[in-house]
Amino acid sequence: MQALDSFVPKHQKLLCFDSDGTVIDAMNVKHNRCHGRAFLEEWDLTSQTEAVQKVWSGINLYEKTRGINRFLALYTMLLRMEGAGLHTDEADLALYRTWLDKDDLSNISLKEEIGRTDSAFLKKVLRWSESVNKKIAALKPDDKPPFENVRAALAFAKDKVDLAIISSSNLSAITEEWDSHGLLEYPSFITSQEIGTKDDCIARILEKGYRKEDVLMVGDAYPDVHAAESNGVWYYPILVRHEAESWAELKDRYLPLFLADRFGTVQEELLARFAENFSASLK
Repeated sequence: MQALDSFVPKHQKLLCFDSDGTVIDAMNVKHNRCHGRAFLEEWDLTSQTEAVQKVWSGINLYEKTRGINRFLALYTMLLRMEGAGLHTDEADLALYRTWLDKDDLSNISLKEEIGRTDSAFLKKVLRWSESVNKKIAALKPDDKPPFENVRAALAFAKDKVDLAIISSSNLSAITEEWDSHGLLEYPSFITSQEIGTKDDCIARILEKGYRKEDVLMVGDAYPDVHAAESNGVWYYPILVRHEAESWAELKDRYLPLFLADRFGTVQEELLARFAENFSASLK
C-alpha cells in the first residue's frame, strides 16, 4: 500500500471508491445502532424508538441528504421532530445554526464553541456525538461486511486499472475495515479525512497525470457525486437497497464501457437512476 504522495500510476485509468455505504455495508449499522440510538438516548425518546429511528434513517440513508455531516443531520432531525414529541428552544437552534455555518464541524470545534458560550444545548449535542463515537468503536468487523459482489468487481478491475479508496472516514477505520475482510490487496493507495476532502483528494490524484475522462468515482451519496463533478470525472452510483445489483452491473456492464472509453454514453442515465432511487427507497 502506497501513500498518495509517492504513488506512481501503473495504468492509464483509475477507479476510485468511497468506503462506507459503497464497498463496506457500514452505513446501515452505524445509523441504526450508533447515530440513531444515541439520539434516542440523549433526547430521552426511547419510548418512540421505531418512529424516531425511521425519521433518522430517512435523513441519513434513504433521502438525497444521505452522507451529510452528522451535525447537519442532527439539525435536520431536530427541525423534523418539532411538534412530534420534541421541542428545541429557538435560541438554542439559532446558536447551533451559527456554529454549523463554520467550516470545521467536529467535536474539537464544538468544544471550542462550548468554551465560548457555555451553552447547555451544545453540551447536549457534544454528549450525543461522543456517544455515537463510542458505539461505532464497539462495532465488530462482522457488523460491517462488504456488499455482495464487491470482491468480484475489485478482482475484475485489479489488473486493468489503478484502484484507490477516496473516503472521508479516518485512515485507521478504513484500513481496519478493509483488512478485516481481506480487501486491502486491491487498492494501490488510500485517501482519508486526514488528507483532505474527497474533492481535494481527487484533484490531487489528477495531478499524477490521469486524464479526467480516465477516472471513475464509485459512491453511494451526493457528496461523492459532487467530488466527481467538481473535478470533471465520471461517477458510478451504488444504489441504496440495491447494492449487490449495483456491484454486479458495475463489473458486467459499466466497467467494460469505462475501459472502452464509452462511459459518457451512460453517465446521464446513471445519474437519473441515482436520483430516482432515493425517492423510491422511501416507499
